[in-house]
Amino acid sequence: MRYKRRAAATLTVLTAGALLLAGCSGGGGSTNTKSSGGTTAQPAFNAAVTGIVNPSTKKGGTLKLLAASDCDSWDPARTYYGFCWNMQRLFTRTLVGYTQVNNSGPFKLGPDLATGLGQHSADNKTWTYTLQSGLKYSDGTTITPADIKYEMGRIFATDVINGGPTFYYTGILNVPSSYKGVYKSGELPDSAVSISGQSITFHLKKPFADFDYLMALPTAAPVPDKKENGSAYTGATYTKNPISSGPFVFTNYTPNKSVTFTRNKYWQQSTDKIRKPLVNEVDFTVDSDPNDIDAKLKAGTADAKADNVIGTTLQAQVLSNPKLKAYADDGAGDSLDYLTIPSSVIPNVHCRRAIFYATNKAGLLSVRGGAAAGEISGSFTPPGIPGHQSTADYNPYPVGADNTGDVAKAKSELQACGKPNGFTTNFAYSTPSETGPKLYQTEKAALARVGITLNVKTAAASSYYSTFVGSPANVKSQQLGIISAGWGADFPTDYGFYNNIVNGGAILPTGNSNYGSINDPTINSILDNTGVKVDDALGQKLNHQLMNIAGDLPYIWGKYLYYRNPRMTNVTANFALAFGIYDFVNIGVE
Repeated sequence: MRYKRRAAATLTVLTAGALLLAGCSGGGGSTNTKSSGGTTAQPAFNAAVTGIVNPSTKKGGTLKLLAASDCDSWDPARTYYGFCWNMQRLFTRTLVGYTQVNNSGPFKLGPDLATGLGQHSADNKTWTYTLQSGLKYSDGTTITPADIKYEMGRIFATDVINGGPTFYYTGILNVPSSYKGVYKSGELPDSAVSISGQSITFHLKKPFADFDYLMALPTAAPVPDKKENGSAYTGATYTKNPISSGPFVFTNYTPNKSVTFTRNKYWQQSTDKIRKPLVNEVDFTVDSDPNDIDAKLKAGTADAKADNVIGTTLQAQVLSNPKLKAYADDGAGDSLDYLTIPSSVIPNVHCRRAIFYATNKAGLLSVRGGAAAGEISGSFTPPGIPGHQSTADYNPYPVGADNTGDVAKAKSELQACGKPNGFTTNFAYSTPSETGPKLYQTEKAALARVGITLNVKTAAASSYYSTFVGSPANVKSQQLGIISAGWGADFPTDYGFYNNIVNGGAILPTGNSNYGSINDPTINSILDNTGVKVDDALGQKLNHQLMNIAGDLPYIWGKYLYYRNPRMTNVTANFALAFGIYDFVNIGVE
């Protein structure tokens, strides 16, 4: 995810509230009673991380959300932005889901469309789920196991459906190499996915103990068998009008402008133990000017920001004003900000290491918002993922006591790579972005100290990760020597964090998340054999090898400062789950 991000450069679902309401008491307040997923909590800094702030059962009203960009795709098979995964919870359901969405305890998976978690064989190669009865789409038609099988077949049509975490499925389902997806090859063979009555069975090429996690990703949401959503909305165009299986209906979509979510009259609370929606409508509006978003939040004409952290001006106000801070959360997640240095553009490892040593990590952290944005990372694996080591314990490319860079060491690496006077390359970031230009200027100044010159190349956020840095051919042709990126675990294991960003087998022609096209035998071997057991020793070996080849430069283990509008009810948070932070599907308004 992104981020969860959760994936991809600050993609976790982040919200900001209207500042004119910040002095309010939080409306309905809270009680001392227990509530599903955590205890209730009085408004206080970080209260939503372990509790439920302003609990309420009041229904009605409209939740108004703003974002700086549209989703990469609204097609559940294609979307990979963390905030979009959160938005998917409004209108799609999956066989399995997260029953706990705050940090009051460990991750919890539970049945969603299914009657229970997967029943698996002793070797974890066969997984069976049974659908509940009475499930319907927003057009009144019945959701069937064939719809889920059809969605799995769509994933293999990589020439049409791309951009999502497809490798998890294409790399593990027992599908012949000749199969090219539903549009060219028809439905998946029964050797991969078979159906019996209301049950659906997945047959895997190798053991995979975490398969329930895959069934909780939006990618596994059902799509109507053989018809999708009518002839006007199939294949690549399905994103314009995906059919709803969740409590809200996706409607009135204008790309790069807005989408409205209204209640699905065919959704039944009795079949859904995960979502308890309150509002009648959710309005999602794209505003490409981050400053304008902050102004609207401050004026109270919007409820929350759906896609990113609050702006730096609001951050300063929130952190310095106790009344505002009481409605803020700043927790750590299993996420990372990093710079990719593709070997296709900068092939010499010593040239890449020169960038590692010359980078001003303290400056990059400052651009991100300082201590509120996270801590400087010495290696890749973030907290919460097996194999994590603190910077004090493992830091193969130290950048000085003040973390502003080791110029002498960088120059030494330039000598070793045959470029003693430096070289020129391009720095890529997505737009619109408040921090992208600042990251570029900070890195440009840092590298200039050793003779490395940076020029800038940008792309719109809606296509940045899918076809700009997500296309290995484009990365090479555009000579994108440094790519600004971020990542959060799709699910909390080494495989769930690392596979799509460093496994050579996961490289795609478009929609590629391995931005540097890393294809290292040691890394591949570890990831291809972590389906059964993951431990710290194996996680550390993976982390150390990734740092050794110097393809991805980590600089921040993320924290994210969010602001919760006091008028929102049932506010709870999880900084580590792939779909993001505040759980909009369960939020109400006063």
